[in-house]
Amino acid sequence: MGLITQQMRSNRGVSTVSPERDMEHQGAPLPSDHKIARKLESELSNLEIKAKYKVEIQFGKNRSISALKPSTGVLLIWESGRRFHGGGDQQMYWCGYDDCAMPMSTDNFAQFSVVCPHCHRESFLDQNSKKFHLKEVHKTGGDVQSFMRMPIVYSEKFFKLTPAKIAELIERVWRSLGCNADIYLKYHPSDIRYQALHMTSKSIDQMEKARQLRGLHIYTLSRILRDTSAGAEVRRRFLAFITA
Repeated sequence: MGLITQQMRSNRGVSTVSPERDMEHQGAPLPSDHKIARKLESELSNLEIKAKYKVEIQFGKNRSISALKPSTGVLLIWESGRRFHGGGDQQMYWCGYDDCAMPMSTDNFAQFSVVCPHCHRESFLDQNSKKFHLKEVHKTGGDVQSFMRMPIVYSEKFFKLTPAKIAELIERVWRSLGCNADIYLKYHPSDIRYQALHMTSKSIDQMEKARQLRGLHIYTLSRILRDTSAGAEVRRRFLAFITA
């Protein structure tokens, strides 16, 4: 039971409740393993896998693809299609403890705090909740130090990193989501890539081509799995994606 839940209860005095199929002709040879593998590969290449999560990277001004020059930005994570009956994404948060920092859904949130489903420790939802409870604990003479040590969950990871380090960060977050996420890039409006895509989209009449242009910002889970199944390292693929 979390500290906040205990504190609220003490203050309020309330309780909570195949086998292989036969060939058509007995004498017909079975397909070779090589042919089966090629058939499966072909089928998988056409299969679109819907990711459960999204990793979003928003770049700031002066984004660089130089190996030595860092770029600023922010990384966010989302649950795909969790809002409005599957039509919207629900933002996720990270555990406030540095030695955990695992992603969590808002499904775990209580009114003022959340118990991490990974490390099972309690964090505040925001600074105001922490201030309010510290004030209440002071009044009642409770364990102030325990509340002081409790961190706050966060929904954004700000960074100033080189492309290689950004790719490393994306890989770490992607793996923490069970390797089940699409990767989204959002350029700053001053970025030449944003301007080029925006102007080109205006000049194209066919909507399909416009969709393809916008798709350049997205590295889908299907493509990630397809690329890595061919032997590519996922971090190298992420690096190539963000520096393209």
